[in-house]
Amino acid sequence: HKVGAELYAGGSFTNASGDPNADRIAKWDGIAWRALGTKPLDSGAVLAIAHYGGKIYVGGNFQNAGGNPDADNLAVFDGTNWAPFCASAGHVGSVVSLQVNALQVIGSTLYVGGDFQNGTGLAKADYLLACDLVTGAPRATVDTDGDFTGAVYALTADSNGVLYAGGTFTNLDGDLAADHIAAYDGTWHAVGGGIDTFVRALTAKGTNVYVGTDKVNVAGIAKADHVVKWDGSAWQALGGNTAGTDGWFPTTTYIYSLAASGSLLFAAGSFQNANGQTAADNVAWFDGRRWRPLGSNGAGDGPWVGEGRALEAVNGLVYAGGNFTSAGGDINARFVASRSLRLPDAAIRTIPGTFVGNDIYSLKALASQTATMQIERGSSRSYQVLIQNDGLVPAAFTVRSDYTTEYPGYTVMFSNDANAADITAELAGGNFSTGILAPGKSFAMRMIVQLSLSAANIGTFQIRVKSPLGTPIYDTVRGVVSAF
Repeated sequence: HKVGAELYAGGSFTNASGDPNADRIAKWDGIAWRALGTKPLDSGAVLAIAHYGGKIYVGGNFQNAGGNPDADNLAVFDGTNWAPFCASAGHVGSVVSLQVNALQVIGSTLYVGGDFQNGTGLAKADYLLACDLVTGAPRATVDTDGDFTGAVYALTADSNGVLYAGGTFTNLDGDLAADHIAAYDGTWHAVGGGIDTFVRALTAKGTNVYVGTDKVNVAGIAKADHVVKWDGSAWQALGGNTAGTDGWFPTTTYIYSLAASGSLLFAAGSFQNANGQTAADNVAWFDGRRWRPLGSNGAGDGPWVGEGRALEAVNGLVYAGGNFTSAGGDINARFVASRSLRLPDAAIRTIPGTFVGNDIYSLKALASQTATMQIERGSSRSYQVLIQNDGLVPAAFTVRSDYTTEYPGYTVMFSNDANAADITAELAGGNFSTGILAPGKSFAMRMIVQLSLSAANIGTFQIRVKSPLGTPIYDTVRGVVSAF
């Protein structure tokens, strides 16, 4: 869950970044994971996070938040202390007796969905509880005890402030069509005849609501398998398999989280080899036309082994959480990882020669991103540098030439491969732009190294590329020259 410049993560972990107080919830400030307060949550897990008015609200199946015996399953952190929240007058003990699965803020109301019944002692507050964020007063969303018949696993809100709930319930508020998903604007309404199977995930973009479900062929649509869109009046399939005859996801698929960013949709869960693609495991993205794998482990399989449980797409990055390890082949990407939407990939080669550095991303040029060659004193040779957009959206990247030290007798010039224009001064100033590159497209340039008769024995020259929007992502390649 993103709040300002900080990312909050919840789960069953302990001691995030080695902090003994960073148990079950922690915030990432861009450098390290930090605890919330000095007293961790006892046992269990944080399953949902929301924020309002500078406070962090969490739900799950934890106990004794901040050491308070009444702060089980639902609690609030005010920046210093943990406390219970949303208790009715005279209520004793925790607000809800069983786990909270989802939280959603609309206006000044916090909606709490879960497995509980009789939330804060209200007979009608089964599986969903509404809490006034100003007064702390609770209320039910139905008129009669028993109108909610099953657990709520997912909540979201569209741009009109309409609440959508998904879960295991059927016939919500007596509506035979309100199965597993329903909409609330002060009154509950069925959504397109409902879905006759478990809804596990929801997200919204504008008035479009995206649904993750165990169901295949939603509303009888062959391609509407597991992830579908409700446009306010009808169900729509999202893409399909290569043949165009069925859905993209395999029959056995569980979608645990959805996130939208611009025109892109991301889905995480438990599935393998979607559409027969070996890299399409547990996480994927939809570009408006078709689904694609989201990276790999470097060996052709999916980016991680294990379920994807949570997604957040903000500031040019997609964050994923789950029970995985080694996301993208990075052994440090355990349980939480990120990927940039705008990802520059620089590669370099001698001319003639083979490119090195492709699909390797590093702020500092590694040995695998280094091309070496010999140049006779008094002559020149060229490198070619290729900058490709490995991201998911069109992007322009800035490029800088970086001389790690001064090398007497070396003159380095740069030119645009497409039109032979001299771009040396722009690269030295770090303000050269590749122009907008579509995903998968590249920009090529030459680095010409001229040696005088008295040139030093070795010269090293770096080219660094950066994504300019959101959280910057860098990649660097290096040319090393030996004079003879």
